[in-house]
Amino acid sequence: MIGSTFAGFTVLERINHGGMADIYLVADSRDQRFILRVMLPEFREDRKRLRQFQWGCEVLAKLNHPNIIEFHGSGQFLDTFFAIFEFVDGSNLRERLLRADPLLKANRHRLLQGMAAGLAHIHDRGFLHLDFKPENVLIPRTYEPKIIDFDLAIPRPKEPERHNGTSGTPAYWSPEQIARQPFDERADIFAFGITAYELVTGKKPVMTSSRDELVEKYMKFNEHIVPPRQRAPDCPVALERVILKCLEKDMPRRYPSMSLVVRDLQT
Repeated sequence: MIGSTFAGFTVLERINHGGMADIYLVADSRDQRFILRVMLPEFREDRKRLRQFQWGCEVLAKLNHPNIIEFHGSGQFLDTFFAIFEFVDGSNLRERLLRADPLLKANRHRLLQGMAAGLAHIHDRGFLHLDFKPENVLIPRTYEPKIIDFDLAIPRPKEPERHNGTSGTPAYWSPEQIARQPFDERADIFAFGITAYELVTGKKPVMTSSRDELVEKYMKFNEHIVPPRQRAPDCPVALERVILKCLEKDMPRRYPSMSLVVRDLQT
């Protein structure tokens, strides 16, 4: 692929390999950079994966927000399905956390507000993300976060609904998801709370070493959580309050909407 032309774009380098697609940096005829996502050959005949890939594109096409990756179209080229996104010059939040990026703290408020605003927009447009985590937040040089990866998104239910099977990353599931109970946008709010906690403290709120331990502790989440200020004394009291309200085990005690999280982060 490197150096070749794909669907009218020049392929400059491969950025990532994994999941069900390869990610490339490409340029158009005006030398403008974009991200190209190409389905891996082994999944081209897999109808479920193909539908998932296409669904992620359909969801993104209905979103328009500065804190969500910009979608530029999708199609098929040489029997391969692909999608084009804006180029974000930066790594994801997980990578920044692992290398203890010293600028994360200085830009913490901008990051939290941006992630919350992006999720609120997703919910307002009628979807749940269901895979919100540091790996799915890109951090450009401006530290204005960009939410990515909508393959696991679902339509936002009017009332909490139970869904067959599970998807996403267990450490970011809400207790009701783990218990296979009905859920709604408050599952995304819980995942935001986990991510916000990691951004502030560098650690997850509840540490587990196995799937069984995760299930056990998440069923009594409020008993096991370490308050953010115990690990990061410089965390403002108001911010700790927001994070802990996002992480309430019981849905009725959690924020009912992401727009309220945005509001409280602004005060």
